[in-house]
Amino acid sequence: MKIYWVGLLSLVLLMSAVSAEPLSAKAGFSASPDVGDRFLDIHTFLYKIAARNGWSLIVSSEVNSPVREVIGSTVEDALKNYLDTTRFRWRLFENCLYVANEADLDLFFKTLPELELTMPRGQPANFNGNFMRIDIEMLCNMLRSVSGFEIRSSNDLQHSVMMRAKEMTWQRVLLAIVYLNRFRLNRTDFSITIFPAGS
Repeated sequence: MKIYWVGLLSLVLLMSAVSAEPLSAKAGFSASPDVGDRFLDIHTFLYKIAARNGWSLIVSSEVNSPVREVIGSTVEDALKNYLDTTRFRWRLFENCLYVANEADLDLFFKTLPELELTMPRGQPANFNGNFMRIDIEMLCNMLRSVSGFEIRSSNDLQHSVMMRAKEMTWQRVLLAIVYLNRFRLNRTDFSITIFPAGS
């Protein structure tokens, strides 16, 4: 009987820990937006908020805003102040904050399950890294190292992105960068190449 109760208590504690994670992630939107500076551009604000909450972060290279006062009683209020008059929106999904053009976000999340099924498996390793700005070519080199799969950018793709990855699959990182920036992906059995849109 004692073994049964110990096992039941362990199961309850495990279920509590699993169910608490998404709640704590969402609770970050209700927290104070104060990150120590009163005036910030959107990139710095997003990076500091993601770091404070332990979120991953992927931001489209199109997203921008002038330096402005962080206004609002919550993170959500502050994000609305930055983005509500723009075409950009945000979504928190599996502990990652995505910020991009609203139409690109909607399409990405609508097609994500299918996209992930079509990606090569590669090595079963997650990707970690914090970059205020990283060149796409350098990111491809890092993802190649993690995945064991040939990943490269075309010579005419000259872009940098802002991201913060915490235990994300390399496949999801790559798909988010490609689809939220409207790049084009070419897959073969042996390689993945990223091209700029329209090329």
